[in-house]
Amino acid sequence: MDAAVKLIRRNGYVGLRTIEVADLAGVSRGALMHHFPSKHELVVAVLAYVNEITFTQSMRRAQSARHDGGDPIDSIIKDAEDFFFGDYFFIELAIAMSDDSTRQIKRETRQFARQTRFSIEATWLDTLISSGIPEQLAKDVLALTLSVVRGFSVRMLIENDPEHFSRLLGVWRQIVRQHIENSMPKQSRKRT
Repeated sequence: MDAAVKLIRRNGYVGLRTIEVADLAGVSRGALMHHFPSKHELVVAVLAYVNEITFTQSMRRAQSARHDGGDPIDSIIKDAEDFFFGDYFFIELAIAMSDDSTRQIKRETRQFARQTRFSIEATWLDTLISSGIPEQLAKDVLALTLSVVRGFSVRMLIENDPEHFSRLLGVWRQIVRQHIENSMPKQSRKRT
């Protein structure tokens, strides 16, 4: 799976060749074809794999944020950075941006991504609410925060400046904290 992830990230979906996956993984083409008879089946398995890893990591991080007394906003940003700046987002993006001959895999990619990301977002929303933030404010903060991080990740396609992004995410944290503070009575807040 890791070999296919690496090659999709490097070459895109259209540029993925199963022989290269077998070579990079150190297995015979026959062994690869035994488990994944087609490129489509291999990519569907890769999508299931990366979405399961993403989901598990995010669930652990959200659970920890609920129970460790830390800042849930910091945890959300870290979780979003790990996903949106990582290989898994970019392979899903590569497939989503591939040509129209790949409609079926594009549809499956969208289904995997929606199911996984919406579940993760629901968990983060619950985490924010459990920290004392009212539901609508929590929804707004979560949507805006994820949009900011996702925007920076897409910006990496034209400008790869991690230090700049890190500084701006620090600014975003301050903006969010101030917005939360201004939007609710002090005694209502547990932690942010």
